[in-house]
Amino acid sequence: MTKTTIAHFTDTHLGQKLVMNSEIAGDKMRYDNVPKEHEDRLRLVLDDIARKSISNILFGGDIGTAQSVQGFFELLKEYDFTVTVILGNHDDYRNVTQYWTAGDNAVDGKLCFSRTDGHLKHIFLDTSDNVLGDGQRAWLARELDGIRNAVLFVHHPILALDTPVDRTGAALRDRDEIRSLLIGTDCEISVFSGHYHMIDETREANIRQFVTPAVSYQIVKQSDELRADTGTFGYRILEIDGAEIETHAVLLSRA
Repeated sequence: MTKTTIAHFTDTHLGQKLVMNSEIAGDKMRYDNVPKEHEDRLRLVLDDIARKSISNILFGGDIGTAQSVQGFFELLKEYDFTVTVILGNHDDYRNVTQYWTAGDNAVDGKLCFSRTDGHLKHIFLDTSDNVLGDGQRAWLARELDGIRNAVLFVHHPILALDTPVDRTGAALRDRDEIRSLLIGTDCEISVFSGHYHMIDETREANIRQFVTPAVSYQIVKQSDELRADTGTFGYRILEIDGAEIETHAVLLSRA
């Protein structure tokens, strides 16, 4: 079976300039609307992916401002990539699906869909409302029925992280229900997410979870308060061989 390589990149936040570069006031991320913000970092990430001859890319959500969406897809067209997109909490379904769609979505009004590649089912979820919701959870349960190996792409992590951002209200609102659903299956599941702007890997029961670094900026994982790292940005590479997945994060910095 041919090995598949995918570049997973997420959280571009185009046009959104983080307020306070090193310390984040209070417990929320706040942004000023600055056109072209983070576009240079997105170009550097896409250049690095292309330089590695990776042709399949998967965007993990949070394009940025509504005004930046068209430019985001125009930039992707400058490269010879096969593109897949899921939505994050900064994305709007109607806005994004003007420029990219998977075809018939499994749940009306949600960019969720699945593909089967050999022994591995690929499932793509929509958490743009900060919740998966009853409709997608029911669909997900059906998709996993009788499946031995699956990979889930979702903007928000499903398993909790020991980090300040996880305790500030940024977590997916129904993640406990989703976690219980996944653990209740006979399926080995790999989850790839973004949202937290950091690198993380954890495991519980039959679930492996990988958090991909952001294209825009990182959040310090271990800190007494929310703190940003604006010096690094990156993405993640997945190498899929049958049902086996090897993965590593790539971190870049502006020289």
